[in-house]
Amino acid sequence: MNVTFNTYSLNGNKNRYNNFYNLKQQSFTANAASSAIDAAEEILEQAAKDKSSFFKPFSDFYENFTDGIAKHFTSKVADSKALGYISDKLQNSNNLFQHCLTVGSLITSGLYMQKTLTNDKLDKDRKRTLAVNQGLTFLLSTAGAYCLDKYLKDWWENVTADYVGVQISDKNFAKDFKDIKNITNKVNKALKNDQNADMFKLAENAKKGMNISENVSSFINDTISKAVKYKDDGVKSMPKTNLDKFIKKLTKDGKIVPVSDELSTRIKGMGLLRTMLVFGFVYRFFVPVAVTKPANWLCEKYLANKKAKSAEKSNS
Repeated sequence: MNVTFNTYSLNGNKNRYNNFYNLKQQSFTANAASSAIDAAEEILEQAAKDKSSFFKPFSDFYENFTDGIAKHFTSKVADSKALGYISDKLQNSNNLFQHCLTVGSLITSGLYMQKTLTNDKLDKDRKRTLAVNQGLTFLLSTAGAYCLDKYLKDWWENVTADYVGVQISDKNFAKDFKDIKNITNKVNKALKNDQNADMFKLAENAKKGMNISENVSSFINDTISKAVKYKDDGVKSMPKTNLDKFIKKLTKDGKIVPVSDELSTRIKGMGLLRTMLVFGFVYRFFVPVAVTKPANWLCEKYLANKKAKSAEKSNS
């Protein structure tokens, strides 16, 4: 009796299993993200090659726009001698951020004035009056922004000192900093009456009634010693202490833990934040609400009065 095995069925099942396993292996190791990126790149390349693609008008507009800025703005404003002179004068300034905001506002106001003076729809008197109002608005708002920023600087620095004290876990840090500033102000106020007075005695008088720490006392004495060291003809004022100088001094003497780079960056950022808020408030809120409308109202009154006088002269 002959026995026949069905090897076709076994081999077929084995082959189908191997094929299924290979497919599973491929689906497991495939990088879907890479495939999607490759496909996107192919689409973009094809779109770039195709002159009639949907994206070409947008890319052409962008190129023309940037070329226009380079031609009409960069070459005439950014590369001008006036802006180069301003950059040289302000490159080492401590208030560079303020000055950059002012230059930006100056450019904007200048463009408004230029557009006003070249507007053919306005008569000659109205052009000049509006342009003068725009110029005065810029000057008054800029002066107000600088004054407000300077006025808030001392208070903001105290707020920053409170923040630093919390970050370095030193309860006395902010109080010591404020005490030093108070003593310095009292000494300088007394020096206005007598520039040859003994600064150490003035400092001791300023300390009376104040519960100061040893850090404050040593800091004040060290500051006065440096101030009078090379001044035989008397000292006009005691140098003021900013927060950065106070931190460096205490760190050097081992009175506080070293401030991390991250915290140091935050401290500088808080100063920039103050200036940004002040100038943003003045230029974006105070000027449009409190200055521009009254200035335009005065302009209309002036033009109406001028026209009335002209009418009287012609009738007479």
